[in-house]
Amino acid sequence: MRSLILSALLLAACATAPTPPTADSASVIAAERAFAARASEIGWIPAFREFVAPDGQLGNAAGYTNAPQQLAESEDDGNRNLSWWPAFAGIARSGDLGFTTGPVSFDEARTPRGHYFTVWRKQPDGSWKWIYDGGVGPIANPTLIERDAAAVPSLPVAVDGVGSAAQAVAEVSSLENELNGAASVRALLADEARVVRSRQAFASGADIGSVLTTPSDVVRYEVLRTEASEAGDMVVVLGAAHWEASGAEASGFYARMWQHQSAGWRIVFDQMIIPRPAPPPA
Repeated sequence: MRSLILSALLLAACATAPTPPTADSASVIAAERAFAARASEIGWIPAFREFVAPDGQLGNAAGYTNAPQQLAESEDDGNRNLSWWPAFAGIARSGDLGFTTGPVSFDEARTPRGHYFTVWRKQPDGSWKWIYDGGVGPIANPTLIERDAAAVPSLPVAVDGVGSAAQAVAEVSSLENELNGAASVRALLADEARVVRSRQAFASGADIGSVLTTPSDVVRYEVLRTEASEAGDMVVVLGAAHWEASGAEASGFYARMWQHQSAGWRIVFDQMIIPRPAPPPA
């Protein structure tokens, strides 16, 4: 009888324990490198068209745009000097959602001038296409930017998720509603988090604190889009940010990647595109 009880307990433990993740960020990194390589071969506009998902969005200082439509309407300028390379990556345990981020260059010398963030989703045919691409720049201290390397640092794959994309979106949306600026974001940052702001140095670890207060200690976030992995362990949020500057409301746009970790949901990447202030009236 004792052995039967022990066997039942062992079977129950096996049934409830999360299975080890099999996803590997190498596939997302490879997609990003292929994307960048095509830009140098055929030009950045044709390459963006080739790798964009049907629901892809571009992020810039003016907001989010329908990427396929904008790219279809953009004339190929023949520019092959736009280059970029992944310096940090992550993937969902279900292997269907991932991201990379890293430096952007606009010259043949590959001088870092900005920092991109691309979110990838696996398509029904098994290919990777990006659903969001946006960047910040120019950035401070370009000499501190990571150089292109064969081994790209990657976020550890989540041990588990919350069971479904819908549940993940619901939980993260609730957390987003509670965020109101630097302190609240800092409290939910993962140890591996990266933070980027327009015209600021790329930050991680102890350097994050000063960057988070840009553009203000108090920020109101407005969620515009959420996408989650099937495993419910990774969620990307796109939205508008609003704060007060010189007595008037100012706005920008943010992209934030969340991962379900042992301590709960944590922010692993936080980007804010901050338009330049309007010049004073003449």
